[in-house]
Amino acid sequence: SFMASVCCIFLTEKSVSGTLSFIVTSPVLFMLNFAPCLILSLLLFFISGNAVFASVLSGGIFGLMGVVNFVKTLMRQDPLIPSDLGLFVEAFEIVKGFSIKDLVLYGAVIGAVIVGVLISIIFFKSEKIKPVLRIVFSVVMIVCAATLNFTVYSNKSLYNSFPVEGNQYFEVNQYASKGFVYSFLHKFNTMKITKPDGYDKAYFDKQDAEFVAYLENDYTKQPNVIMIMGEAYSDLSDNKHIDFSNYEDPMKYFKEISSGENAQSGYITVPSFGGGTSDTEFEVLTGLFKREMGTSMVAYSLIRKDVDALPQRLKDIGYDTLAIHPGFSWFYNRINVYDYMGFDKFIHLESFQGSEKYKGGYIADKYATDCIIEEFEKHEETSDAPFFQFCVTIQNHGPYEDKYEEVEKMFDTDVELTEHQQELLNSYFMGVRDADIEIKRLTDYFESINEPVVIVYFGDHLPGFSNGMEFFDLLDYEIDADGTDDEAVNVYKTPYFIWQNSAAAESTDFVSNKDILTVPDNTMNAAYLGAYAFELMGMDNISPTFNYVNELRKEIPVIANGRYKLADGTYIYELNEEQQEKMNVLKKTVYNKIIE
Repeated sequence: SFMASVCCIFLTEKSVSGTLSFIVTSPVLFMLNFAPCLILSLLLFFISGNAVFASVLSGGIFGLMGVVNFVKTLMRQDPLIPSDLGLFVEAFEIVKGFSIKDLVLYGAVIGAVIVGVLISIIFFKSEKIKPVLRIVFSVVMIVCAATLNFTVYSNKSLYNSFPVEGNQYFEVNQYASKGFVYSFLHKFNTMKITKPDGYDKAYFDKQDAEFVAYLENDYTKQPNVIMIMGEAYSDLSDNKHIDFSNYEDPMKYFKEISSGENAQSGYITVPSFGGGTSDTEFEVLTGLFKREMGTSMVAYSLIRKDVDALPQRLKDIGYDTLAIHPGFSWFYNRINVYDYMGFDKFIHLESFQGSEKYKGGYIADKYATDCIIEEFEKHEETSDAPFFQFCVTIQNHGPYEDKYEEVEKMFDTDVELTEHQQELLNSYFMGVRDADIEIKRLTDYFESINEPVVIVYFGDHLPGFSNGMEFFDLLDYEIDADGTDDEAVNVYKTPYFIWQNSAAAESTDFVSNKDILTVPDNTMNAAYLGAYAFELMGMDNISPTFNYVNELRKEIPVIANGRYKLADGTYIYELNEEQQEKMNVLKKTVYNKIIE
């Protein structure tokens, strides 16, 4: 038990000296990390009667969790949380993309635990204990575990009383400063959503009853809307140390389209770094803030009923709706969640058959674009209703080691990079370039037709490289969770554009509205994007929630990990009474729409 807890601390401290310092200078924290390992091993001993088996299995469980936490932190700058354990199948599919070297290493660790457990069962026997004593002490261990869990590990005041090295809002720092085992168990107790103080369901029922939808318009004249969330799409190519003079800028077309008169562009701040794709799409489609849920669980894991979301509201005013994701339908439970959100149809991996469609281990963006255009043409032939499509691409999903059979050289740099580092960045930029080509193909196609179309394109998160934040430091990116306010927010920033074709320009107030509906520093939360896009089009009364966040956006455009960026560009850490009340309404709205 001692070795298991030390192993977990070592995997967060990443050094022997750091581990020893943690044990010596923070004995209380060490005991909080050690106690669960000891209690589990004792419980297993009294149940099985085999001391070696109990030690090996208990140590193996905590040791493997520590390794998973280490890998997840390295790749996504996000620690292991309890809800991740419910995503085992999804995690397995991602692990299949790891390099052979990593697979062998992690496979060896898992194999060692399994072999150890088998050896302990076959070759080691403990002296028999009377059954009554085994039962009594098993109960004692369960009581101890439950008591500690409900009094110590769920105690927020105690957890917050321990100092955090670095930015306290960066969960990786919390785990490193307080230990993996203690932090994980605390998360287990505190990630549940509780009813906000002053919550009144009747208030929201009345609000919905009094809401007058935007029905006075002729929605057959409203534009078709295509939302595309690009996997790991970001502008990391914009860097003083990266030169594309001898190559092609991987974001060439994105920049050309964004700068046009019929486009609005900027940045959104998303809920997570290096992952959490579904949380970004959740925010855009619902107007609800994942951070205001008060839980680290994936938002989609909480949706078990019809939810007030953009596709359902658009259906109410005459739109047909479609979701596209060339990945597994069960990933993040999209097959059910999309139905709850109001999508008429969901096209997923089963519709993208053929090995030629894969690139970099996933369905190429080219075929996602083909699907968008084909479904649009089918819709035009069979329906007079406006069409809403939401597509999540997948080609540029990590990991980026050994992603492509042939890695193209995409850039020059004045920074000395290892061969491995060059492979990671070249592979990533290849994915951005391929996405950019498809952006151009889409806008060219829809510009050539007479039907009004608006395209909203945005990235879901920054890429999670296997070397963690190394690139960002090495290439002097202003991206640092422990840095200045802007650097900390940049950890979560991805680009977006909203573009309309010429046919849409004739029927919407997009161009005039974009001058009025400005966003400070062109940056806002992802939860504002869906509502903002429709407000730009003049459809600013889609739902009570969208109306509310459109107003909140004008006062607090950025909310990110304990920071609030106001309309004048300044950062604050504490809200005044009026601002806090507005945020409380937001929390109550999240509870009403998702939990109630």
